[in-house]
Amino acid sequence: MTGASGGIGRAAAMEFGRNGAAVALLARGQAGLKGAAAEVQRAGGRAITISVDVADSAAVEAAGSHQRESPVSRGFFFC
Repeated sequence: MTGASGGIGRAAAMEFGRNGAAVALLARGQAGLKGAAAEVQRAGGRAITISVDVADSAAVEAAGSHQRESPVSRGFFFC
């Protein structure tokens, strides 16, 4: 979920969490990402965090590709 540290990205991540989803959270700010991950987990979901500048589409694609191939993130939702 891009932009997951705040606003609509964080709200969407929370909704996925309430439905028990495993969500990859992407944003620049580590503090916001940690808070969003904690909220998703408290809501019943699972979360991994990826610090990346979402304005850099190549960096987002690279981060997503790397995480999708990682055994740690198998089953996580990326959008």
